[in-house]
Amino acid sequence: MRETAVRIGRFVAVPHADGDGVRGTAGRLSARGFHVQATPHFVHCQRRPGGQAILLHTFSESTIDEDVSPMVGEELGGLGAIASPREYGELLFAIVASTCPVSLDCPDCGRLHLDQAAVWRHFGLNTLARLRRRLAAPGPAGDSHTAVFAAIYKRILECRVGDRLLDVGSNLGHLPVLLSEVAPEMTVAGCDNRPESVACCEDLAAAAGACITFRLADVLAQDFVQIGRFDTVTAVHVLEHLAEDELPPALANLLAVTGRRLIVAVPYEEPPRRLYGHRQAFTPEKLGAWGEWCAVTLGGGRWVCEDVGGGFLVVDR
Repeated sequence: MRETAVRIGRFVAVPHADGDGVRGTAGRLSARGFHVQATPHFVHCQRRPGGQAILLHTFSESTIDEDVSPMVGEELGGLGAIASPREYGELLFAIVASTCPVSLDCPDCGRLHLDQAAVWRHFGLNTLARLRRRLAAPGPAGDSHTAVFAAIYKRILECRVGDRLLDVGSNLGHLPVLLSEVAPEMTVAGCDNRPESVACCEDLAAAAGACITFRLADVLAQDFVQIGRFDTVTAVHVLEHLAEDELPPALANLLAVTGRRLIVAVPYEEPPRRLYGHRQAFTPEKLGAWGEWCAVTLGGGRWVCEDVGGGFLVVDR
């Protein structure tokens, strides 16, 4: 365990080659007084509530990707093992890092090094590969996490207009990289309000050989419009992270930088998933009301709502 475990905060993630290895370690920890709880993808081991927790799993270098994110939230959140967005982020990073060879083996000293850029690059490239396969496959994408986002991205590819596109809230950079690959004739840019996300986006784009400009920009800031104007602007799973009273300034800023078409995607959920940092929930009626708000704000725009892995709003000038 000392050779492969990754500890972040109070969480220790320990990968295993198979279920037999997980069961063996879980049995030894149980004999040492740990309370052991199993979910479909993890085994949570803890001596006392709120103390250090050991997470056993069988994800590997080749199988770790964005599909693990909701597994962490839903399975371990359901156990009460994580209680805040910060703990969710720490545990997710520990699990991903425990599968990353660059972080587990330093050729110079032989000790563990947590190279955050390398960890998220490893995770991002695996996710990109899965998304590419989903986009290329005919028929419905499925209902996994990456399948849902592949369906959203595919619809964006069908709906985009013009030759300049801005993705707002790029997170790890998957959508801008895929857009640049599928539509190399387009000028693609991205932005996020977190410096660490901008760094991850730039790193993933470089690793994928994509020429994309990323900027640090907050959609709520008064100077957001200085980012420029684009034919198509996308905001995928951004609005649910805002408070209700932040929606008007955010949407006004999005419309201000939109030359022709704004595309917004949100999850439909009730209640909001607090572990993911969601601050409000959307329904088809609520998203439609904001579509109408956008049209009125534009002084005569058009809008339409679709169901694509949740809510999919298209607003045209």
